[in-house]
Amino acid sequence: MPRGSQASNAGSRLLSASTRLDVLCRDVSLGVRNQRHFDDLESEAQAIAAEIVAAFRQPDVRPGGCSHLPARKSGART
Repeated sequence: MPRGSQASNAGSRLLSASTRLDVLCRDVSLGVRNQRHFDDLESEAQAIAAEIVAAFRQPDVRPGGCSHLPARKSGART
C-alpha cells in the first residue's frame, strides 16, 4: 500500500488532472471553432488521460491511495 507522500502525490496528480478536465469540459461546451481548435482540445484530453494513468503507475502506488473516495459496496462490479 502507498505510504505518506506517495499516496499524497498520487492524489495531488489526480486532483490536478481533475482540474484540467473541468477546464477542458468548459472549453468544449463553449463550442469548437475549427479543426485546429478541435485538435488542440483532443491533445489536451490525451494529456489529461496520460496524467491520470501516470498517477497510478508511480512506484508503490496501490489501490487505496485515494483515501477520500467512498468505499465500494460489496458485490459492486469493477
